[in-house]
Amino acid sequence: MTMLQTTLPVAEQATRPLPSRATRVSRTPVSAPASAPSQTGTRIDASHLQRYCFTSHDEVLEDLTSVLSAVRTVDRSVVRHHTKGWARDLLISALVSDLKLWRSPEVTRALADTLGFLTADRWSFAFTYRKPRKGDPRQGHLVQPPEQSRVFMPFSNGLDSFAIAKELRAASASLELVLVNVRAKDKATKWNNLGRKKTFDFHTVEVAAYAPEPHRAELTFRSRPFLYDLLAGYGAAIAQPARVVIPENGQGSLGGSLVPLGAEAPHRSCHPGFTSRLANLIRLLTKTEVRFDHPALFLTKGQVLGSLANRDTAVAHWLATHRSCSYDARHSSSGKKVMHCGVCGNCVLRRVSLQSAGVPDSTVYRAKDLSATTFEKSFAAGEPHNVKANRDLALNSIRSMQRLADLAIQPRSMRVAAEVAALARGLNEPFKNVREKMDAFLSQHRKEWEPFVESCGRKSWVAEFAGN
Repeated sequence: MTMLQTTLPVAEQATRPLPSRATRVSRTPVSAPASAPSQTGTRIDASHLQRYCFTSHDEVLEDLTSVLSAVRTVDRSVVRHHTKGWARDLLISALVSDLKLWRSPEVTRALADTLGFLTADRWSFAFTYRKPRKGDPRQGHLVQPPEQSRVFMPFSNGLDSFAIAKELRAASASLELVLVNVRAKDKATKWNNLGRKKTFDFHTVEVAAYAPEPHRAELTFRSRPFLYDLLAGYGAAIAQPARVVIPENGQGSLGGSLVPLGAEAPHRSCHPGFTSRLANLIRLLTKTEVRFDHPALFLTKGQVLGSLANRDTAVAHWLATHRSCSYDARHSSSGKKVMHCGVCGNCVLRRVSLQSAGVPDSTVYRAKDLSATTFEKSFAAGEPHNVKANRDLALNSIRSMQRLADLAIQPRSMRVAAEVAALARGLNEPFKNVREKMDAFLSQHRKEWEPFVESCGRKSWVAEFAGN
């Protein structure tokens, strides 16, 4: 969830191949929508979410994980050919127990609309009957009585999700906070051991994603939030009264849509236009209205981290335990020590935000020196072998931040107006109100970005990349 997603986060890197029972994908003629070969299938185990929320077996959740597995498999396996355009024609084949529900025009339209908005591809679906599975989960009901207020949150253990989780807990001691974390694992952690884990600062409900990657996987992977947010939304639907909170800051939620990279389609992983479509899909599947809230939508990451620092003064601890870097950890290390690359979209935003919030940045970055006169001189341990790829990544990151700042002084920008109109529809708010919030957000981003570039120095590579 970020402005620039170049590689998979650590939690989404490949695991060893496992057979897929939930996804059945066949080869199709060249003229047909593309699908994925069966050996790249993904299997998602959401049994812990099921155990947490109810006692009896739920076939809709089984069907959901089948569809999610198929979506992830096809999105990662069918490579985009940018010379032919961004959009792909993708065919999803999945086994489901309720053919009438999944084949209904309302559901297939909602699926295609939600995924199309998120990935800018054209999706079609072929559902095959799956015999319902018998048996109840072994673990009893753990959710509090119906009057208990609860929030479901897709939880990545990044700084934003940590900060918003802390804020929700501080605002209401009686709130039941259900953090849904999707992790690439060979098998799910045993249910009885989940509460004893020390990996996160909060207890999480773990969803295991068995995700063997194809040899040449499609890097954009725009469907990833569909998996996270749909599972959190489904949990909220069956654990009413409940809502879903999307913790992403304004730059991460809106930046990729306001300033798309090159010929790429707008990046809308945390956009209210996506979550409003997702809420409609959940309503069709469960007959339950689920609200998606975006508390940090018009806040910069600097504002989010400033609030976090006021609430939790153990800054060095939460900086060390909450990673931001989106660059592949295999290529962002020194002396076998994994560190932040320092130049991807997430790292640049982290550095800008911490400086703006007045928070000492104890993060170890591979590209440490932002005041260096050349990009190659910024690396503490010497120029890396993949310096060209790092340079391209840094250039895109810096330029995206600069372009977003430039929008603050372009009041008649058609892109901003179109984005405000889309947000007004997704949030169901008046255009004028959303425009005021957007203007304030863009102005705040510029107030944080310009001093950051200035602090790097007029002769620095950062200033050069920003066009100053």
